[in-house]
Amino acid sequence: MDFQAFPLFILTSCFKLVGAILLVSLLTAIYRLTLHPLSAIPGPKWAAVSNIWLARHVRDGRMLALGKRLHDDFGPVVRVGPNEVWFNSRDAFRLIYNAGSGFGKSDFYVATKLNRPISDWKCWQGLNWPDTLDLLSEFDTRRYRLQRRLIGPVYQTSNVRRFERAVDEVIGRVVAKLRALDGVEVDLKEWMHIVAVECLGAVVLSWSPGYIRDGSDGGTSTQSYLGWKRKSVFGLFPLVTKLSFFSKSLGRWFSNAWGVTFATPRNFKPFFTPVYQKSSKRIAAALRQASTAKAASKDERKDLLADLVQLHRDRPEFTETYLRRLAVTNFGAGHETMCSALTSIMTMIGSHDRVRQRVNDEVRSCVPAPSPISCEDAAQLRYTQASMKEAQRLYPVIGMSLSRKVPAEGFSCHGYYIPPGYTVGCNPISLHRNRDIYGPDADEYRPERWLLELQQRDCTAAAAAAQARDMDRYHLIWGGGARTCPGRHLAEMVLCKVVPALCREFDIEVVARPGDDETKFYFMAMLTGVRARFVPV
Repeated sequence: MDFQAFPLFILTSCFKLVGAILLVSLLTAIYRLTLHPLSAIPGPKWAAVSNIWLARHVRDGRMLALGKRLHDDFGPVVRVGPNEVWFNSRDAFRLIYNAGSGFGKSDFYVATKLNRPISDWKCWQGLNWPDTLDLLSEFDTRRYRLQRRLIGPVYQTSNVRRFERAVDEVIGRVVAKLRALDGVEVDLKEWMHIVAVECLGAVVLSWSPGYIRDGSDGGTSTQSYLGWKRKSVFGLFPLVTKLSFFSKSLGRWFSNAWGVTFATPRNFKPFFTPVYQKSSKRIAAALRQASTAKAASKDERKDLLADLVQLHRDRPEFTETYLRRLAVTNFGAGHETMCSALTSIMTMIGSHDRVRQRVNDEVRSCVPAPSPISCEDAAQLRYTQASMKEAQRLYPVIGMSLSRKVPAEGFSCHGYYIPPGYTVGCNPISLHRNRDIYGPDADEYRPERWLLELQQRDCTAAAAAAQARDMDRYHLIWGGGARTCPGRHLAEMVLCKVVPALCREFDIEVVARPGDDETKFYFMAMLTGVRARFVPV
């Protein structure tokens, strides 16, 4: 070879390679727009070409704004990616999320996996995941059903209400701390995260992380939310996510390329470290005690971890691996969802004077201070309950589609056929604002829509009852169908006690709140940037 011509050869080869890549990309785009099985489904053209379109919206936190307008622009069926379709209708909800429908979790959930796959780098052939009770991202339906059956009794309403007193004690300390602040403006999300983590600490481990004492969560809610920003982008590129389990450098490169890398602050102290240490120590002691038949030094704490230890003793199929995982999962799954729900509820009540006054009047007249507010008391606060439900409807915990994979027989809805293996789902933000279900004012915060007797002023009793059933049936507040959150009853117990207690003790005033177009929503969705004052009464 003529070495003087070598640079020209390299340059020519590079041009050919770039040209080939551009040609393949162009042909792929044309195919996806014209001949692809989903090409007839309406939606943004760039979304049909590449997942980059949706990923950019996710990265920038625009899921709230997108969820509000997407179906208004394109109708009940929208193609949001080359192989993904979002629906916004009763029919789609019933078909996708009904138990036994055959729709499994989509590959998006690989990004939420807590463990590496066992083996095999051939990611396109599927990965083998360890059985560690990874409830959010468990793909094996039979395994998931067994796990739910095992833990079901521990998380049923009658059992979690045994821990009301522990939550009351936390509420008492929260009220005392907020009173001492005397109406100073606070970050509402941070304080609702403080409440959530302290309640979980008390219920699960009979322990406090010290957040109430410090008046701060040490930035843990902020760091956690940045983690969801990263997971939400990675979930849209499952092949890259799978490969990153075997190549950390690939994961770092992809994260940097998308701008979802975030630094851990100096001296940052995540609460998961003491949670893991304390739960591991107690579990190890309980297992030693069982193996040596010792009766001495028996742990007398009556908390959720004690129930899980007993479940392990009674049901060997609830393995030690399951026990250790679930002890920590109570915090991993609960602290963000509970914080999100509390923040949405307190934001909406505190920013609507009419609603706030009515809630305050109801709570203060029905359950005078200083008596603790029980779940039975809270159930009688019908307007307060309606205001909580309405806030969660408009600002749910999940900001993206709860995506599912179409089963082998395919899926037909609204005149479109979706072949097996493609991804479908409903976005809670869109579904919860569906005017056919929630009325022509579905975008408004109006708690009265949940009160049947008030609905009957505008329509017949039968029509009001039918709408009430629809509103309860077609929502994704705690997940969809057979995959609803197993800890929802624990979360609802905390919500139904905390919200009335705070409204009884304080006038809650929202003094600053970003607009919906500025609010950052990812797969996990939270109202951030809300500033509020808890004014003692």
